[in-house]
Amino acid sequence: MAANVTSRSKLEHIRVTDTLPEALKDCSMAVGFTRRSGILRIPDTRLANLCIPPLDSLNLAIVFGREDRGLTNEELMYCTHVCSIPSIQSAGSLNLSHAVAVVLSRLYEQIPHEQAHDPSNYVPIHSTSFKNLPGTASIEAVENLMRRWELVLQACNQATVALGIPNYRMQERMLVHVRRMLLRTGPSLKELGFLHGFLTMVETVASRIQTSQITEKPHPYQADAQSDKRS
Repeated sequence: MAANVTSRSKLEHIRVTDTLPEALKDCSMAVGFTRRSGILRIPDTRLANLCIPPLDSLNLAIVFGREDRGLTNEELMYCTHVCSIPSIQSAGSLNLSHAVAVVLSRLYEQIPHEQAHDPSNYVPIHSTSFKNLPGTASIEAVENLMRRWELVLQACNQATVALGIPNYRMQERMLVHVRRMLLRTGPSLKELGFLHGFLTMVETVASRIQTSQITEKPHPYQADAQSDKRS
């Protein structure tokens, strides 16, 4: 691969991961770029609003898909924001290298020319969409919460069986929207801690329902079902 000395040095030290979640685990914001439309592909930030992270502890990830088919819906779910590069409708998607150049050029414009050699020097733009509060939870922390949320929801469905209550049938859809909401808002670690505490309470109640022997009178749902059979 042809590259100058500086670029070659960076390429030689690039970190390669097997999965996208692993690559994003230390990031506070990940912007996925897509050309296609869909429920999970509605842009919620503009290219003009992107900015360089104002704090060293905050990492911004720019996520591009494959040259031939872009990002999958599952991959976009790991991104905190969705963005598209403005272009005429008939032009279709940009080549991957062109898309990367456009986005990096936009970020580079924020650095004063005389300070461009030092990426730590930047001019924050108005209406930035970057979460700049200290203590912002990483994408990995949000994913850990969502994995636990899914397990707790499964436990709740098992508990409803014991109570004779119909299962919640929109589990997957709810998890998708909760994940997108949390990733988009950039919660703090303290806020995630409160959510973990709430899940602990729900998990405890669901566990006790599953392990207890229900010897009291039938639940109203069960009673109604029995009366329907008699009639």
